[in-house]
Amino acid sequence: MDRERGSLCPSGSRPRAGVPFGDGPAPIIGVERRSARPRSVTRTGGRRRQTPGVGLAMLAGLLLLTPGVAAAGPGSPAGREVAASASAGTPFPLTLVSQTPWVTPAQNFDLQLRPGTSIPPAQLGVSVSVYGCLSSVSGFDQSVSASGPQGAPISSTRAPLALSGLPTVGPGVFDLNMPVKPGGTSGPAPAGTFTIALSSSGGQCGIYPSAVYPVKVQLVSTPTGQPISSFTTHLVYADTAADTQKLRLAVVLPVQTASTPAASPTPAELRADPSAALQPPSARATSAITGLVTTVATQHPRVPLTLEASPQTLAALSGSGHQPTVNQLTALAVTPSVHQFASSPFTPVNAQGLVAGGLSSELALQVSRGSQVLAADGIHPPAPPAGTTGPLGTWFASDGLDAATLTQLQADGYAQLVLPAGSVTSAPTNGSTAVPFDVSSSRGAATPAVAANADLTARFTGAPGNPVLAAHQLVAEVAQMYYEKPNDSSPRGLVAMAPSGWADDPVFADTLLTALTENPIILATTTADLFATLPAGSCRTGCRPTATAVSGALPVAAVRNQRQRVNGFASAAPSATSVTTQLGDLVLAAESELLRPGQQSAVLRNAGAAVDAQLAQLVVAGDPVTLTSARGTVQVTVISYANYPVTASLTLTSDKLLFPNGTAEWTFQWTRADPLIGSGSGHINIVPVTVQARASGTSRVTVVIRSPVGGLTLSTGQVSVRSTATSLVGILLSLGAVLVLAVWWVRTSRKRRAGRRDHPVTKPAPAETG
Repeated sequence: MDRERGSLCPSGSRPRAGVPFGDGPAPIIGVERRSARPRSVTRTGGRRRQTPGVGLAMLAGLLLLTPGVAAAGPGSPAGREVAASASAGTPFPLTLVSQTPWVTPAQNFDLQLRPGTSIPPAQLGVSVSVYGCLSSVSGFDQSVSASGPQGAPISSTRAPLALSGLPTVGPGVFDLNMPVKPGGTSGPAPAGTFTIALSSSGGQCGIYPSAVYPVKVQLVSTPTGQPISSFTTHLVYADTAADTQKLRLAVVLPVQTASTPAASPTPAELRADPSAALQPPSARATSAITGLVTTVATQHPRVPLTLEASPQTLAALSGSGHQPTVNQLTALAVTPSVHQFASSPFTPVNAQGLVAGGLSSELALQVSRGSQVLAADGIHPPAPPAGTTGPLGTWFASDGLDAATLTQLQADGYAQLVLPAGSVTSAPTNGSTAVPFDVSSSRGAATPAVAANADLTARFTGAPGNPVLAAHQLVAEVAQMYYEKPNDSSPRGLVAMAPSGWADDPVFADTLLTALTENPIILATTTADLFATLPAGSCRTGCRPTATAVSGALPVAAVRNQRQRVNGFASAAPSATSVTTQLGDLVLAAESELLRPGQQSAVLRNAGAAVDAQLAQLVVAGDPVTLTSARGTVQVTVISYANYPVTASLTLTSDKLLFPNGTAEWTFQWTRADPLIGSGSGHINIVPVTVQARASGTSRVTVVIRSPVGGLTLSTGQVSVRSTATSLVGILLSLGAVLVLAVWWVRTSRKRRAGRRDHPVTKPAPAETG
């Protein structure tokens, strides 16, 4: 939706009437490094004050120092280094550690800052510039862009405040506490800090002084006067009645981490535990997840929100010694009106990518397996509202959906949708806020849906390394949307959904939930409550999901191949449900949208190796067999090292032997009632087979064991058979040859004797002497 270009009230130009509000992506800015957990905020005597929270104790360990420069004046080497760094654009981090979420009359605006530089505090100063109230959401976007707020400040420090003059509230953390006076004059406060003076700017703030004011904070080198680092946060001033119609905000937080492929799992590891195909979650990722869950469960147990808990991540936590974290989630699920759990697939997937690749059955398996794991942990998503079809409640799509995918999700049991704002045509809005609507699938069936705000999704990652700032910018933008229509007669609401792949951040979550606690203009809620509360809108031209480009190519052929192999193994080992489930989970894990295509392929290769490791437990053996007669018995030996029985078929083929069915191929079937037995230590199964030799000599009998379903080859081998028996035909031929030879010899002998009688031999007369 198009938006008015950002404007600031002090510029003197009034917002144009009738300009539509928008929901485009917010600009991304890069600042600083990750900060420690902000201090918690409590209320004393009607006045908000900040007290150190558990995160403040982590500041010393998280403090990152850049190479330092020695203290000196403007002409010193240190001063020249700071000046050179500033002119070259080298960032010196300035991290926001804590901030007052909103300011009410007679309340101060407090910032806690941590400069990430080794320059001595005596040579650093802080300057503050407060700009006029924002008149639009696009104006808010402008204020957090790289160029920063536009126009002249309405209140600013005349000179940088000496950092060393500010009180410290932790290692390297300085507290800047500023009184706020609407209509007052800015200047030094009694404590030597700074008083913020808010002005009405010609009455353009709507309900002045209640509004959102950009506040730019700069870290300055006092020897050179040059800025070192800066960020822009916002002062939310709220002077509203207690019964005001608050803006409802449904925050959707994931509890997930990517499960990457293991580098080189051995067959022995995969045979003992197929999940060894995946790398265990890193200590950092596990710490972030446990920290986020603990933050929600112990520090903000009454703040409503929606949790997308990945069943695969829960299984990994249970198997890695973090069952207490899973137990905390189970306890949160007891209060679905406060903690709504999504009906999450087994692992985060791009539903459109699966359906487009012809893997609709895999999406159905993702959903059913995810529900099974959640139910086993005692996590049951809320029942869908009356009048809707499907038992699974809401599908949260971080990517777009096309009509075919929507149809599949309906078939899988989802009754509601939360979609990215740009993935639906002509979605109705109420200013910048969301309105439920019906989206149609390819079959014409309508599903209630609501669009997640794109700006708020971008805020989760809008300040890299500075999660406290990112969370406060999100809350400030929601406040700006409230001031579009303050105290509206009808309920208004928004969905702030973390983007795909967002890493769980307990500091961000703590800051966000703290800012929503007792907020005077924002009411935290669940997505289910948002659907039930907000009046539905209508689509003038029909709200239809629009297909979006799927990033990365899912290895579809490899997914199908490994699924077929797992199904074949399952049919052969019906009682090995634990092994089969783990093998199937590996295929589902490979479909995760948190993995790159190369990682998906690697997981599938490991899944194939895990199946091979199970199949290697079946060995075809057999000593050479010698047949001394035309008919005999060949014993095929199959050794099973598996600890489960196997149902399979055994097929023998040979080119010189005939089997009991009179052909050169014969099949024997093990059944469930009479399976191939395995004991885990090498159980011998002998199958005697009657054969008939077609000729003498040596032949090979090929043995193949296949699964009942899919024809998966479980094992193969050969048996050598040597036949020494002489057949009747051979004997007759031999006798015939002897007979022919005898007849020839007799006839030849007779001819010789007759010839001698017919031609007698005359002896010569003796010679005369004399």
